[in-house]
This record gives sequence, C-alpha cells and structure tokens, in this order.
Amino acid sequence: MDEWVVTGVEEATDDSGKHEFWVIVYQVPETVHPDGVWRYHVHKGAIEGRAAEYGLTTVDEVLEILTFEPLLAPLQASGELPMLIPSAMDAASARAAVAEQIDTCKRRHGRVSVTGKSRKALAAKADPLQTIRDRVRVDPVRTAVMRLEIDRARLSRG
Repeated sequence: MDEWVVTGVEEATDDSGKHEFWVIVYQVPETVHPDGVWRYHVHKGAIEGRAAEYGLTTVDEVLEILTFEPLLAPLQASGELPMLIPSAMDAASARAAVAEQIDTCKRRHGRVSVTGKSRKALAAKADPLQTIRDRVRVDPVRTAVMRLEIDRARLSRG
C-alpha cells in the first residue's frame, strides 16, 4: 500500500497573476512519480467551495478531502470508484460518499499522512498543512450562500 506524505505547502499564481493556488507537496512512491515528488495545485477558493459542496465547517475537514483528491482521481477515472459530483447531491450524501471513497482508498490503495510512518518524523517537523490552517477561514455565511446556490441548481435540474 502506498503512503503519500505531505512534505510542504507552497503558493503559486497562474501566468496572469489573477488566480492563486495552494500547492500541496507530497513525497510519493517512485511508482507514482519517478522523482518521488507530487505537487497538487488547489485554487485558494476551492477550500470554501469544498466546504459548501460537502456541508463542512472547518478547514481541517476540507483538508482531509483535498489531501486525498490526488489519490482518488485515478481510481475514479478508471471506474474503480464512482465519479463524485457533489453538486448533484445534497451535502450529507456528498459528505458520506467522499468519506466512503477515502476509507476505501485507505484500505486498498494508499494513505496520506503529514508525519510519515514514524512518530519521530512528527517531532522533527511541523505539520506543513498548518500554513493553510493559519491563513484560511471557512466563512459560514459565504459557504451557506454557496450551498444554497448549489442546491438551487441541483433542484432546478430535477
């Protein structure tokens, strides 16, 4: 089973400078990427967007999903796991579906950690995701408005 270890968080912008991203950096098995490093770009607005889609209230809840997305995507694309379209479900169903997929991924394919396999790694290095926790806040009013729009669109499709 693969272990993806979050080793850092960087910031980036697109070429226009208008779109800002968090870049979650992983140490990955060489079977995933030859140099053992994977960078996952997450638009900074995606944190509140995911909170709205899944009915989440904290950055930690969102990070649990975001850190697994690079592992889930190939499994969904191959058909091993169903594609998730949270905007097509109510928030509770979307949250349950992604939790089930993360559990399946942990059991069969790989896990994500910020500490590696040993407790010693945690003592030697601070949690790199703390950078995001320190700088992002999930605004409950903004996410409620987003969720209302998601539900409105979902219900209008009937």
